Amino acid sequence: MPVILSHSSALERLRSVPPRFDTSKPLDRSSSVPSDRPDCRRLARLDFKALGVSQEPIHLLVPGQTRGNRSKRFCFHALDSCTFPFAALRTLGADIYTAGPELCFIQMTRKTSHVGAIVLGYELCGSYSHFAPLVSGFYERPPLTSKKRIGQLLGQLKGYRGMDKGRSALPYILDGSASPMETVLACMLTLPNDLGGEGFIMPELNLVVALSEAEKQMTGTDTCRIDLAWTEKHIGLEYYGGPYHTDEVADRKRREALAHAGWTIYVVDIDRIGTYAEYAKLLALLKDAVPRRSHCKPAKAGDSKALLKRLLKATRCNRGMEAALFAPCVPPGSMKLHVR
Repeated sequence: MPVILSHSSALERLRSVPPRFDTSKPLDRSSSVPSDRPDCRRLARLDFKALGVSQEPIHLLVPGQTRGNRSKRFCFHALDSCTFPFAALRTLGADIYTAGPELCFIQMTRKTSHVGAIVLGYELCGSYSHFAPLVSGFYERPPLTSKKRIGQLLGQLKGYRGMDKGRSALPYILDGSASPMETVLACMLTLPNDLGGEGFIMPELNLVVALSEAEKQMTGTDTCRIDLAWTEKHIGLEYYGGPYHTDEVADRKRREALAHAGWTIYVVDIDRIGTYAEYAKLLALLKDAVPRRSHCKPAKAGDSKALLKRLLKATRCNRGMEAALFAPCVPPGSMKLHVR
């Protein structure tokens, strides 16, 4: 009888199995949830760790009549409609499936806050992933989905719980984020006032700009990438700090070429945006240069500080591996760790 990983178990697998090692495939036809709950003896025999899931309870998708059933090891989620569009599930093997990234996003919106759902959308639509254990840091990978594909599934599903929260989060998600701190900054600048954001018009992340012949001579490349760009105003942010733009000469030439192309580029220490004082300095540069969406105005400092705190928590920034390895009294950075 089929077994279908869902909710946080499906999300754990998306994070614990990088795409280059993922052998799962989307179904090429409409699929149906089994008419009965998976056999308990089969569940007991399955090696869920081999599937990329180790955190319990393990979440499984089952028909509506099993609503509320839960054990120490398994949590069964009811499904009122038993038919999915073909891309909603992925096959892991014989009669074993998992929710794909689009369905997983919709499922998880019911289990998290509005801000948490937006942050998760950035991750799934971006080129980074958090680690499955609850520690800070991330690894690079291709995007798992896109804002468009999530929207398409929301349009295809009928009566599925979590759709309303998914729809409300989707307009504030951007494709292409390359790191958790990039997500934090984009959210701070674009989320609406009622969430503590500045409500700026939506930018593009990691925009590739084609260069003229003169600009190619300046940089030695055919294109330049802008980390965060408002194309309507030709205003962009370039990050440094951490892995970003470590070649100072190349960075200067790139900014000169972009200036020649009509762009105004602001340089941001992305690692320091985790403090409100540093974020406020950036905001002072942008507040009169980038337009806000209608009905949005400058955020109150208290609301903005609260949002930054929520975003740092949701993206695990500055949490550290110590949180997973030691007692709570051990702060990040206080131990010399060796990870291989």
